Amino acid sequence: MKKDKPVKAGFAAASVVALLIIGIVYLLYFFGSMIYYALRTRSIEGIPEPKQTKVNCDVIRFEKGGWEMEMTYQYSYDIEGVVLHTREYDETDNMGDVLSPVDLLIGWGKVAEKNEEIDFEWSQGVRNGRCVLTDEKLSKFGGDTTSVLSQFSNNHVIPAEANVKKDLLKVRKGDHIRLRGYLVNIDGVRKTDHATSEWYSSTVRDDFHDGEGGQGCEVMYVTNVDWIDD
Repeated sequence: MKKDKPVKAGFAAASVVALLIIGIVYLLYFFGSMIYYALRTRSIEGIPEPKQTKVNCDVIRFEKGGWEMEMTYQYSYDIEGVVLHTREYDETDNMGDVLSPVDLLIGWGKVAEKNEEIDFEWSQGVRNGRCVLTDEKLSKFGGDTTSVLSQFSNNHVIPAEANVKKDLLKVRKGDHIRLRGYLVNIDGVRKTDHATSEWYSSTVRDDFHDGEGGQGCEVMYVTNVDWIDD
């Protein structure tokens, strides 16, 4: 029995070392991925503006997360672009958080084309997307603030099903994606206290509120997510 102890001790030590190596590799991969995606910036030429077509205002009634809701279809919507920034949200008792697990800030046109040349300093606050514009940056757009602000949008994305939700949560900064679905308006009543909430989509690209990108956001019911190979 005494002769077995060194063998057992050696095996235990090797196991601990192996687990430590696995843990270190995982941490390096995890933090490396975070840094890679945080710094990932891409420029893509020739992306067209989103396409929307008016549809009959069908109303869908459903319950989710303690809310009774009505969703009204406004437009079919097809948006292609480069992902400028993303922000995920935990599910709370807020109606928006119940519906939309992530906001995607997406750019097209010249914004997508000049995304590497110009440091727009993209960011997302609580359910909004912003950039920082200076005279030097605007000079590359002929000094026109409107041309910049009308070529990106913050999208509150509502997945149509579980697989779409998985796809939306895979989207990362720098991806070239295409989303299809509908711009919708949501009215809700929380069953516990009868509080009401409404979430209405922007239907134009130029409804900005200030000179740094604060603007109306698209509320999009997403049926398809596609990655475009470049």
